Parts: sequence; structure tokens; C-alpha cells
Amino acid sequence: MRLFIWALLPSLFVQVIAAERSVNSIAFYYDSIDSVRELMSYDRVVVTPTLITPRQIETLHKSGTQVFAYLSVGEFAGKILPASLSLLSPVQNTNWQSHVMDLSASAWQEHLVKQASQYLSQGFNGLFLDTLDSYYLFAEQEVEQGNQQQALVQIVKALAELNTEPKLILNRGFEVMEQVSVLVDAVAAESLYHGYDPVSDSYRDISATDREWLTNQLNKVKALDLEVIVIDYIPGSERAAQKRAARRLLSEGYTPYISDGLLYQFGVSTIEPIARRVLGFYDGTQDSYNRSWCHRQIAMPIEYQGYVPECLDINTIDFNRLDINRYAAIVVWLEEHIYNQQPQLQAWLAQQLNVRPMLFLGALPTLPAFRAQLGIQEAGDLQGRVKLAQGHDWLKSANSIAFSEFESYSKWVSSKSEVEILLGVTDETQDTSGLLFRAPWGGAALSPFPKATLGNDKAVWLVDPFRLLDVTLNLPAIPAADVTTESGRRILTSHVDGDGFPSIAWFPGKPYTAEVLLEHVFKPFQIPQTVSVIEGEISKQGLYPEKSAELEAIARHIFALPNIEVASHTFSHPFFWGETSAIREKQYGDNLPIPDYEVDFHKEITGSVDYINRQLAPKHKKASLILWSGAADPDENILEIAEQANLLNVNGGNTYVVRGDNSLAQIFPTIAWYPSAVQVYAPILNENFYTREWTESFDGYRRVIETFELLGSPRRLKTIGIYYHMYSGTYPASLQAVKDVYAWAVQQKVTPLYLSEYAKRARTLYETGLARTLDGEWLVTSSGIKSLRLPHRLGTPVMEKSTIAGWENSEDGKYLILSEARTPLVLSSHDDQSVRLKNANGKLLKWQRVDHVIQWSIHSHVPLEFELTHAETCKQSGSATLHQTSMGENTVRYSSNKAGLFSGVLRC
Repeated sequence: MRLFIWALLPSLFVQVIAAERSVNSIAFYYDSIDSVRELMSYDRVVVTPTLITPRQIETLHKSGTQVFAYLSVGEFAGKILPASLSLLSPVQNTNWQSHVMDLSASAWQEHLVKQASQYLSQGFNGLFLDTLDSYYLFAEQEVEQGNQQQALVQIVKALAELNTEPKLILNRGFEVMEQVSVLVDAVAAESLYHGYDPVSDSYRDISATDREWLTNQLNKVKALDLEVIVIDYIPGSERAAQKRAARRLLSEGYTPYISDGLLYQFGVSTIEPIARRVLGFYDGTQDSYNRSWCHRQIAMPIEYQGYVPECLDINTIDFNRLDINRYAAIVVWLEEHIYNQQPQLQAWLAQQLNVRPMLFLGALPTLPAFRAQLGIQEAGDLQGRVKLAQGHDWLKSANSIAFSEFESYSKWVSSKSEVEILLGVTDETQDTSGLLFRAPWGGAALSPFPKATLGNDKAVWLVDPFRLLDVTLNLPAIPAADVTTESGRRILTSHVDGDGFPSIAWFPGKPYTAEVLLEHVFKPFQIPQTVSVIEGEISKQGLYPEKSAELEAIARHIFALPNIEVASHTFSHPFFWGETSAIREKQYGDNLPIPDYEVDFHKEITGSVDYINRQLAPKHKKASLILWSGAADPDENILEIAEQANLLNVNGGNTYVVRGDNSLAQIFPTIAWYPSAVQVYAPILNENFYTREWTESFDGYRRVIETFELLGSPRRLKTIGIYYHMYSGTYPASLQAVKDVYAWAVQQKVTPLYLSEYAKRARTLYETGLARTLDGEWLVTSSGIKSLRLPHRLGTPVMEKSTIAGWENSEDGKYLILSEARTPLVLSSHDDQSVRLKNANGKLLKWQRVDHVIQWSIHSHVPLEFELTHAETCKQSGSATLHQTSMGENTVRYSSNKAGLFSGVLRC
């Protein structure tokens, strides 16, 4: 995007009053794209086409965002011109180090059409044509200018005539506007009130003369009934000023976009994207991302609050490019010696102090000047017996921790009055040391806080991490993207890893364990169940070729059941998916001992799926899901294999809590997110932990019911995810435990889903847009989630102004039921008496309200049941007869004795 000398020309000011219309938001974003979670809040985005992936474009389309490719018409941006274009550039644009091109040259026109065609074939909805006026840098004579303008008209027509009929947005091009107006969707112009100088990297206000000339040109465009977009430049650190500028432009009939001078930040249009990222760090020389404290411990409470944990390796960060404006807070959990090795990190953190709230865990930065800024100083070591002096309420049990059992640690004191000690201890000298601090800049929980590792190697939080984040970071309450719930009810899934398929069960006739589960679980429990096999256990190329025909027949029988979803549990069950040479103790080796086979991850993933689809799966349903084996710790490259094959993936994440052993430290986040792929963790760990690694207590899996209850209240942290192996069909006790879990689960108020349906939602958890309109209302944009948790303190949705179907109240908030990808959300402190969907045991496909008529559609995998609030006088009609029951408290229940797709009309 370029700023030229038009403002120096004389003009007349003409004010045109534009007809009222709905203004669609737009963003111009030219930096590299790691995630589209902010961009999806805009109706339209203009991006550098080489900096966005097809997957990201697809995600934006799912969220209802149109994507425009930036195309420089008048300049070639590369430093070196290709030989075929080398004679077509009369001059350079020194401001941007680019080559100005002769628009009349046929080779340049062909180049532009070819480039545009490539972009459109990649899924872009349209083109943003920039540098239309660059020819003025060399065309000084009127005749020459006219030739360039005529060539520009030809170029616009050629681009508009491409087969895909792209949408076109032009940047200026006022001289040819009347000739091309019927081909153009909108016209943009920069710097009406606020400009940017790229040479001096400075911002400035536009003079009255320049503004008058540009306003005159834009009014002419308005007269052609075209949308006019104005891009003004204000630093991202001045968000309030950006919003004021946007409101002003909107009031004058323009579509606004206010951002930084390089368009590297997410600016303000008719909406303002909310900063949801919480920045954390880890040392990649010590740990991988998915094993770091940042991901393993702090990500879960952050994502529960609706924010997105972003863990970056301190060894690969370019701190000069790290944009603080996209972050809501910073959480740093590093050891002291790592700070000593990272002066650049400490300097950057010092710059952000009081810019964003910070929480330091375990240790503080080591630079003395930085500690002085923080107002926390080290004062030697605590001596002798240590006991709690203040902050009893922070501990789960007031005197449950014997501090003397910890190794000696430093004494910390507050050196500023505004730095408050929330939890402190004393030693034999009666000196007080703070372990937990709150300050205007955030806070700190210092060693041995915030967690400890017990003698059995289990990690435990010593304080409530939710409270810790609330008190120190004070993050605003926001609508939280949620994957625990569907249609107001907690999600129920079931999946089985294929391990032990050919094992002989301890039952009469010595059946295979797979046969036991087929008869006692898969058939009788008519809920969605996802079943996998290990190719190397049942195929002729595996361990038991002599049994293969019999085992494959059993697998086909299981997969043919209508309630069974097909999945792969790999070819040879790798026990490790990363570098295995550093792992000294390998209880089972690297993988199953299949003769003459070395692990090939492509064969493990896509090869095993191809085998299942070719040999085992019915024609009408195929495997689209890989269930990770062993440690279930694939890195981004391995995840990409599944991603490129359009396979969903689940497993990993060892969430395990039971009564008496229920530390929040044992709860994993929902996903491990990478720019190119996402690992979806199993909601709850399988039966191994409940049976002491399948060595005793074979009926121990029954205790997973405790896990489901603990993780459902007081916060709904996980779904009800039944997860076990084929070998749970080995013993009568283990089989009964599985049956008891199913029997309990189907009695709960749940929405049963296939694991693939859960995975589709979970993988998009972080790819959810959150914004506010210029008048302060919420806009939530989904690329896959179907549920939002609205904290009670935010109020109640106003149904007439919010495109949701309804909600169900719970302890930790209102679980909103989304009916569209883009959800305006207006909240009030008053109860809403409108008819709404309270909950359903199926997937809501349609909820469309027009006046007093609601058209709805729900697909349920079990006999349908749904509840409406304030619907006592409504009349229901539809494709099937539903039984109606009054539940009291303004609630009506509709039900059927069949599963499937249901549609109807409510007249209220």
C-alpha cells in the first residue's frame, strides 16, 4: 500500500450523504500469519497471499470471513526483477524499494493475470489492487499518463473477467473510476486524517488541504454507489484513539480501518478484536513445547477462562517482532539460571512492565534493576523451621504443607508499598518472607510455589491456579469458547484403542477380547462409540498371520454396527513418537515386534487407515481418525502427516483425578496447538492408571466415574470421555467395570457424540474469534465450536439481539448454544423471557427465528430429547410426532423414541 502526492493537488469539497447500509468490517494485515483467530472476527480480510496457508483460508471461510489477496498492480515488490520483466520498469519507488512498472506492457499485464489466477485458485474470494497510481512516478506528460490510465482500465477488466468472477477492491485509482466502477466492489484510500511515513517510521496528522482534496475524490466515488474504505494510521498501543478515529469515519459514511503504519497489527474497523492470547515462555533446549510447564500446567486454567495460551521457545523468539498488542497478559515460568542466560528476554519483559499484566512463577528475573522495578527483593535465605505466617486461605488445607520439608529457599521481601504479600512464611529469626505477591503490574508465586512434586513424581498445585490467575492478572471476564458441552448438555464420547484385540478372554469358549466387547458393550449400548484396531495385530502382515482371517472378520462385524465409528490405532503401535534414543528405559521397546519392520510414520498413520478402509470398513463409512499410541506425543511434523491426509487425531494428555488424588496439576489442556496442525488430547486418561498399569485392580476403571464428577463440578473442565483398550474385555471384573461406566454415563444429562465430532470441535478451540463492536457489544466467530460458556457476572443474553438458540445454566456460567458461525451477543443485567432452547441431546443444525416463528433442526444419535424455556404457549409441528411434557419452571420437554434427524416449526 502506497501514499502518493495527490493531496498537493487543488480540489473542491463536495459532501455526499450516503444511504444508510450495513457496514461490513474489513482488515488489512500484511504480516506473517501463525493463526487466524483474530482475523476471523472481520467480515473481510486483505492479506499477503504468500503468508497465508490453504488451511488458514479454509478456516476463515468456515467462520464466514472473505479473504482478499493483495496484488500490486503498479509495482513489482521483489528486489530483483525477473529477466522477462527487467525492461518494463522505468523507475524505482525508493520509499518501498520496489520497481514501478509500465502498465501498458503486455508482458506485465500477462504477469498480473497469471498471478491473480493463481491466487484465486487457492481459494481467495477476491483481489485487493494496490499501487494503481505508481505510474505518476515516471509518467510526467499528460499523454503518457493517459496511456497508463487506459492500460489500467484494461488490467482491471481482465482481472474482473477471470472465470471465478472475483470481488475487486481498488486502492485509489480515481482517474479511471468511472470507467471501471461497475467492475469494482469497493474503493480504499489511505490517510484521510492520520498518516504514516515509512522512511522516518513516524505518524502524523493529515493537513486540512490534503484532507480536503482526498475527501473530494472519495465523495465522487460515493456518488458511483461504491463502498469507500478509509485506512488511517495510529499506533496499536493507542487503542482508544484508534476506536475514536473509526467512529468518526463511520459517522462520515466510510468503512473504517485503523491500524499501525505497516499493517502488521490487528486494527479497528467496525469491530475491535479482543486480545485473547496469554504469552508464556519455555526453554526449548530443556523441554519440548508439549512437556513445558507453560503448556503442561498453566495452559489449562488459561484456556478455561476463554483465553489462548501461547507458549514460545525463548531461543527462537525475535523480540523485535513480538507484538505486545495481541496479548492480554504474560505468564513466565522459568528457572533462575535460564533468566541469567537470557538478558534479551529480561530486557523485553522490563519494557512490557505495566503495559500488560505479568505473572512470574517459580523464580523472578535476575537483573537487579528489573527486580527493583518489580518491588520484590531477595534478602538472604530462610533459616531453620519455616511456618506459615499469613495467607492460610490460599492453601487447600490451611496447615497441610510442612514447609520444612522443602529444600532451603530464598527470603523475599516487598520493597514497594504497593507490592502486597498474599502468602508469607516466617523462619526461626521471625523474619517474614513472601511467597505469593500481588502488585500493580501483576504478581509472583515464588519457589517452592506454585507447585510441588511429590515422592511418587506427581505434580500438585500448592494454590488454586484459577484464583492465582484471577488475583494477579485480573483478566477481564469474556465469553469462553467451550468444547465440553453441546446444545447445553455435557458431551459424552467413547473410544477404544485396539490394543489386545487378539487376546484370549477369561470367559467360556475362550473368545477374543474383541468378541467379548462386541457382545457386551458395542451392541447393547446404543450410543456413538469409536473403535480402532492395530493393523499389525490383525492383518496378514502383522504378528498373527495365521489368525488374520478370523480377526479381520470380527473387526468387520464390529465396524458394521450402526453406532460404531471406525478409527486406526496405527500399524505397529509405536510407543514413542519423537526421538527415542534419549529414552533409556523402554518397557515394551519402540513398537510391536513385527518381523522385518522398522517404524515408518507414514505407514503408521496413512498406511494403517488405508488398510482399514480397504479391508475392514463398510463401504458407507470409512476411517477418518488416528488414535495415537504409546506416549501419544507426536511433534508438529508427525501431526502434519495426519493433517495432510485430512485425518482427525485424538489421544495423549494424561488427565487423571480421583477422590483423594485430585490435583489440578493432573489435568491437561484440551489441545496442543501448532501453526500447521493440532493434537487433540483424550479428555480423560484410559483404564491404565485406574488399574495400576493393568497389573491389579482390574475393576479399577469404575473409578473413572469419580473423575467425570470431579471434572464436571464446580467447573466443567472436561467432557465425559469413556476411553479404554480392547484388553478391558479380558476379565469378568474389567468387563463389568466398563459396563458400569457406560450404565452410569447414559443416565446422565448428556449429548452423545462420536469422537470425530468432538475432535472437530476441540481442534478449533483456539481458532475462535472474539471482538467487540464500536458500541461495545460482543461478536463471537466460530470455525467449529458450538458452545460458549458465559460467566454469570457478564449478565444474560438478550435473545432478540443475539443470534443464539438459547442456553443452559450451570454452576460456572451459562452454556450458550450457538446457531451460526458469527454470533452477535448483546448482554443485559435483566432476565430474558424469550422462548429459547434450554438443552438437547443432539446437535443443533438450525435455529432460525422470524417474528414469532422458529424453524429448528436437530440431529441426535440417541432417541431425541430437548427442552424449551418460556414455550408453554408454543405450538410445535414438524416431520415427526414428538411427545410433549411440562417440566415446571417454564420448561417444556419434547421427546421421541427414535434417533435421527428431526425438524420442526415452533409458533409462539
